[in-house]
Amino acid sequence: MSEYIKLRAQYKKHKVCKQPNLNVSIAIASRMGKGSYFAHQIRHNIIHLMQHHHLSPPSTYTQNRYETLLNNEHILHNVCVYLAAQSLGTVSPRALCYHFNDIILPALRINGKIIKSIAQCWLKFRLGYECKEAKKGMYMDRHEHSDVLKERSEFINKLFNKYKW
Repeated sequence: MSEYIKLRAQYKKHKVCKQPNLNVSIAIASRMGKGSYFAHQIRHNIIHLMQHHHLSPPSTYTQNRYETLLNNEHILHNVCVYLAAQSLGTVSPRALCYHFNDIILPALRINGKIIKSIAQCWLKFRLGYECKEAKKGMYMDRHEHSDVLKERSEFINKLFNKYKW
């Protein structure tokens, strides 16, 4: 980027060059042994840098090449903290949508909203949650019940009588 800015300043001094951005990007790409697509990417990154004051994220961070609010590190952190604080069986797209729109975004002073279907996609595909029935997992230990005690004593008596201890 710094090389681009320096070379662009030199091209602008000569005033003969009518398209300094294009010529600079082509010159840098050819120096690096790259073609016109790489030159186009340089220009695209410079425009994004000038508008947003940071480089655009790699395409691996975007789903279907669209940027989402979940790509923001602060938002993702707050969503993960919220989900970790929820008890088993209480996580739902509606609850996430409410918390996201009414608590997370205003706290970070970010404009935007999500709908229930977006929250559902985030939970399933981006955050790894599955829609399952929450089971209680209750286990009853009946070793002290009267019927169990009776059967156990009968078994021990039979065993004792069989082997004559």
